[in-house]
Amino acid sequence: MRVALLWAAEQPLTRISVRYERYSRGFRALGHNPVTVCLPAAAPGYTEPMVIAPNEAALRTAEFYRALRLDAAVVVTWLRLPEIVGALKAACPWVASVADSDGRVGARVFPAATLVKSYWQHPRQLDRLRAAKYWAQRYLGHSADFDRPVLECAELADVVAMGSEHARTDLAHFFGHHQRADLTAKLAVIPYPVDDCYLVGEVARERPPRIMAVGRWDDPQKDAPLLAASVRRVLAARPEIEFVLVGPGGESAFGPVARRYPQVQILGPQPPEAIAALLGGSRSLVMSSRWEGAPVVVNEALCRGCTLIAPASVNSVCSFTRNGAFGVVARARTAAGLATAILNETQAWDDGRRDPVVIAATWRPRFDPVTVCRQLLVGSDLS
Repeated sequence: MRVALLWAAEQPLTRISVRYERYSRGFRALGHNPVTVCLPAAAPGYTEPMVIAPNEAALRTAEFYRALRLDAAVVVTWLRLPEIVGALKAACPWVASVADSDGRVGARVFPAATLVKSYWQHPRQLDRLRAAKYWAQRYLGHSADFDRPVLECAELADVVAMGSEHARTDLAHFFGHHQRADLTAKLAVIPYPVDDCYLVGEVARERPPRIMAVGRWDDPQKDAPLLAASVRRVLAARPEIEFVLVGPGGESAFGPVARRYPQVQILGPQPPEAIAALLGGSRSLVMSSRWEGAPVVVNEALCRGCTLIAPASVNSVCSFTRNGAFGVVARARTAAGLATAILNETQAWDDGRRDPVVIAATWRPRFDPVTVCRQLLVGSDLS
């Protein structure tokens, strides 16, 4: 059966965190014929079978998809592409909307979370103030107009894939606020798949007290200053702990702390195989983000036997730590709070309360591309 994997943005497929190659391999392993559909700007370097749409307008027409003779389609929507989802649904019997969202939408439903996102998604202070003003307008009188595409997108899709149970619960709350509890039945917890390099190979049980962090550190969403301040506090208490920081912008964000503490290593961007190896030699993944939709690196870390550390604002981590079984959530979003969480989690490893072999064995089947792709088709004629 022919399954379309639609990427409706212009960012190159080779540079996004939601790797479409994994979905393609998963559907192929299930016996289907996957084809990636994208815009011209997204195609360079992508090696899986693809169909390139002439322009963005074509993605909003059912005729374009009818020519592809599709049996199902999967599309990352950010909960806000009703025209595209509607065109897909008119042309094929099953459409899975991958939300890539933490579920905290609606200024009236989640005022604090939506204000933080509106404000901190911009690097410039003037743009942040403008965004805050726009958020206030939504909150005071125009929230329904902003919320409508989310409701329409869910109405048109057959399944809405959320990356974690907390995200599913929060979006269900949003639907309930709008008296659309019927849409909750479409929600399913379906995480992102990971590359094979995270799923294979032995898992080291003995690990040094090493903590890893991965992010675009020049992005205000990742809150590098919070992590840097937390690292200083941790090393003042336990100087033997190591930190490995991966991703662009690391030197600017962490240069001062790395020059003071040789235990801090700044590596810059790394390929998947290198990240898999680094995670395999670390105890925990720490995140300092203000929010996250469904961070793929969390799935990757669990598959390599790491535990998780993050503020409660990253609600997906709250799902995957499972009340402390696979990590810890900071009680306060402060340097002291995050540092305490890091120290407590390191102590849990020291005390033998963490087993990376068990952690990897628990999560690898969950994030396998075949498992994920099978879940996306549950309820369809292809399942």
